[in-house]
Amino acid sequence: MTGKNWNSKSGIYTNIKGVETLKKSKRAQELKSKGISVVQIAKELGLSVSRIYEYLKK
Repeated sequence: MTGKNWNSKSGIYTNIKGVETLKKSKRAQELKSKGISVVQIAKELGLSVSRIYEYLKK
């Protein structure tokens, strides 16, 4: 699982490339697999709910 980022310039989702972003994406995916809600994941990682949904895209 790599997660996705919205690329507003091209108007498409692209694979995450940044190391720190990849870490956050992986953490979000781990928490989701443990049954944690997207809202709680967003609070824990200090990100928006919409960003978490992007990170959970396959």
